[in-house]
Amino acid sequence: MKYKVIILILLFTTAFSYAQKEKVIVTEKKQGKRITLFAENTTQDTLNVFIMLTAQGYRRSADRPVVMNIPPKRKVRVMTLIEMDDQESSYTYNLIVNEKLDNSITVNPEKDIADIETVIKGKIVVFSKTDCPKCETLSAFLYKEQINHRVININEDPKLYRQFMNFIDKELKENTQIRFPVIWNKTYTIFGYDDLEQIVREIGENK
Repeated sequence: MKYKVIILILLFTTAFSYAQKEKVIVTEKKQGKRITLFAENTTQDTLNVFIMLTAQGYRRSADRPVVMNIPPKRKVRVMTLIEMDDQESSYTYNLIVNEKLDNSITVNPEKDIADIETVIKGKIVVFSKTDCPKCETLSAFLYKEQINHRVININEDPKLYRQFMNFIDKELKENTQIRFPVIWNKTYTIFGYDDLEQIVREIGENK
């Protein structure tokens, strides 16, 4: 019986993901170094859409989350990616489609910043995402070293991550590469890591 339940959950998850992709189709149009992404609503209802890109070799704006309402049977521009010189470029995206409109996306930006500042002030926060081995490894190591931190999965709480990206906007430069995990180290941001022990040491020194 236990195995049957697991199989049913997997089938439901797969069907749900497929249904979302059926409702909203993401396409691209390439012109030189510019790639324009479009989202097409194939249904008769207005849909609330969250799209998060993980990109390499593009300007920093490629990694900003996008939240929008798409009218019925409409194809709208999501964003334009601009390739950087002498770098190999690629991207993937997470797409979340909500049946009901999420009016929270229109919250005043100043209120957004106040909210996120309360969450991260003086804290170590790891922004992770689903299927991110480095995110899980870092969090496990921080627990092992008894370094207090909070983990926020952007797939589960996209609004909070969107607020955070607005909050650190002044830190970002044109060539900033946003890699996961995104780490708020009490007063500054770290985008990803290559050496686990080195990054834990840096975080530990600021605990």
